[in-house]
Amino acid sequence: MIDYDLAFNIIVAVSTFMVVFTILLSVYYLSYFFTARRKVAPIPASENYTKFGVIIAARNESKVIRGIFESLKNQTYPKDFFDVWVIVESFDDPTIHIAEEFGYKWFVRDRLTPDRRTKGFALQEITDYFVRESIIYDAYMIFDADNKVEPNFIELMNNLRQTGVKIGSGYRNFTNVNVNWLTSTSSVMFAYMNQVTSKGRSYLFHKATLMGTGYYVDKSIIDDAGGWIFTGMTEDIQLTSYSYYHDVNMRYYPDAVFYDEQSPKLKQVHDQHVRWLAGFFASRRYLKKCGVFYEYHKGPKKAVMRSEFKLGILPFIIYNIINCLLLIASLGLAIGATITRKETDMIWRCWGITIYEALCLYLPFVIASLYIIISERKKLHMKPLVAFVCCTTYFVFFYDFLWAFIDLGLHKSKRHSWVQIEHTGKTEKEKKVRE
Repeated sequence: MIDYDLAFNIIVAVSTFMVVFTILLSVYYLSYFFTARRKVAPIPASENYTKFGVIIAARNESKVIRGIFESLKNQTYPKDFFDVWVIVESFDDPTIHIAEEFGYKWFVRDRLTPDRRTKGFALQEITDYFVRESIIYDAYMIFDADNKVEPNFIELMNNLRQTGVKIGSGYRNFTNVNVNWLTSTSSVMFAYMNQVTSKGRSYLFHKATLMGTGYYVDKSIIDDAGGWIFTGMTEDIQLTSYSYYHDVNMRYYPDAVFYDEQSPKLKQVHDQHVRWLAGFFASRRYLKKCGVFYEYHKGPKKAVMRSEFKLGILPFIIYNIINCLLLIASLGLAIGATITRKETDMIWRCWGITIYEALCLYLPFVIASLYIIISERKKLHMKPLVAFVCCTTYFVFFYDFLWAFIDLGLHKSKRHSWVQIEHTGKTEKEKKVRE
């Protein structure tokens, strides 16, 4: 016989503890929301110039590559101080001819094996090639083939680097926010990482969260590491981790804007989530042992910085797992009380705690997405109906990560399998890069 009063009280107690526990463990994230509202002071223009090697990994991306080539062609930064390189996997790739049309350089990978298909290995090959051929750059700037950049992007990144910042990341905007619920929810997730996580980390710890593209890394960082060693499923997570472990001076600079295409297809979004989780859970211990320790921070702030990175999204994961279990338990209790026809008060209490647990899971996603949509409305340009659908489905989008985690457990081959995401290159009218 179930003691409904005892079971109900246990669920309430655990639920209350989880709310308090998560808030205490995520206190640094609360501070991020305050820093997100701070206006970033423009960095003064520098009279010195960085020689950038702009690298674009482009496996079979001839359909979309013209977009970023055009936007790089329109840069305000002196053309003598950056070279554009595109990485392909075959001499038959039409991307080569398009690159030559623009006067850009190309590199064909020659170390292609099944275990070396990731973007990280492509970047490793080309940077090794630079060393062999004595092609010297001050910093490497990384883009994807579907990106587009504002005309002043490289100029602003140069200004940032001249202040001593070794790794700089720009603001990731989006070319197709209003296509469907997937492109809108994906855009909100990255915008959150922009304006909350990266902005907070940049302001408090001189760190940022790299998101695959739209960033530069100083050549000295790569040289000190012994070459481009970030070759896993998610080279951006590895480089971010390395920067924390070795205390590299990083910064997120929202005035430097680039654009990225979000996938409108559920299978492609799921494949992305699988790849990101595979990279997130892969071992990064080797990154602690190699390279140089720059010791940008000292004392308590350094300890807080490392603790913040170690915790990461762990409080969020724990909160959702426990509350999912509590929701299942409370739903079972409510159904049991209804079937056994317990007193009306107990039935209402059980259904009440079930609804409360569901709201504890659902509402944080609504609030987070609504916060980003409102605060970033001038950049996202999200239509009202799309914004409504985004807020109501953000929970579904994010919980695909749970299915992706299960998928990884069931299919071990996916932990090392790189799946290409198809791009269309289509751009909404309001998202055209300013010329």
